[in-house]
Amino acid sequence: MSVENVSIILHELQYQTDSGMHAVLSPSLLPVNASVLDLASSLHQIFQAKTNKAYALFHNEEGEPTADGFPDIFKKYLNQSESLISLSAGASARLIESLNKYGLQCEGYLYFLTYSFLGADYLMIGVFETEETVLVGDALDIKKVKHIDLTKMGLAARIDITEFTRIAESRKYISFIKGRAGRKVADFFLEFLSAVEGIDLRLQNQTLVRAIDSYAEEQHIDMPQMQEARQAVMQYCKEQIKTGEELETRRIAELIPAAEETDFYTFLSQEVGLPESFPPSASTLRTMTKFVGSGGGLTISFDEKLLGERIRYDSQRDELTIVGLPPNLKDQLLRRQH
Repeated sequence: MSVENVSIILHELQYQTDSGMHAVLSPSLLPVNASVLDLASSLHQIFQAKTNKAYALFHNEEGEPTADGFPDIFKKYLNQSESLISLSAGASARLIESLNKYGLQCEGYLYFLTYSFLGADYLMIGVFETEETVLVGDALDIKKVKHIDLTKMGLAARIDITEFTRIAESRKYISFIKGRAGRKVADFFLEFLSAVEGIDLRLQNQTLVRAIDSYAEEQHIDMPQMQEARQAVMQYCKEQIKTGEELETRRIAELIPAAEETDFYTFLSQEVGLPESFPPSASTLRTMTKFVGSGGGLTISFDEKLLGERIRYDSQRDELTIVGLPPNLKDQLLRRQH
């Protein structure tokens, strides 16, 4: 499937030592041609595939957005009282304020992209950060040019316009790439959007993993059955992560062996309280089929199926016995002994 109804505008972000960040605004949208459509499709696919996304909603301490705040600008755009060009100009000014407030440099190209995909409308806002590279010209001369690596998408947010307009109680219509060390996205990019995180993604996914364990224990489902079921659920989760889709609790329940008294969907709905659907967290879900732990300079990770076979745990002595070390680890240990 390809993206449709594409509109995009670029503004340049520049840094000056005496005045800080400022924006050079473009007066018009980019002409929609094959290159622009390819760019929009790539941005959508890369954003969908990001596993370090978080979710948010608009927020203001007084309960209403200020007249020059992003939510107000965005709603005027939705009401067709402002164009994408006007929205981008007003939002650029807000972003510059946030960057200068935190003393951050973020040079590159600020983009505002609207598009449709599978019946949903989106507004994506992000920054192309440039890198210098060397180009050999036709006259065999050397030139320095600015290069954009789309795969290094580090600063971007997307508003699901369809969800925002149709589901009043939604707390996840804004998705954004979660900042890593040194990138205070939560500080300035969310402030620029007048948004706050709306759901605890890690907690929801932890709840699912623990619910599967609790259900298996309460319903006395044997270990081989549950290992097979966890593998099936994990495969489903990986597929959803790959396509950028949410996890559906009803679909997950179909993969868990049903007990006579209560099926897993009823257990999730009545006793656990998970929503019908929620975004996946790859790092949290991996504990469904793996044992993972670290501390005191030690990091251990192994597949669930190895417990009781190659790996044995003695809870009384707090010891883990590993039979048959990985060859590369064994080689390192042997070399250090000599």
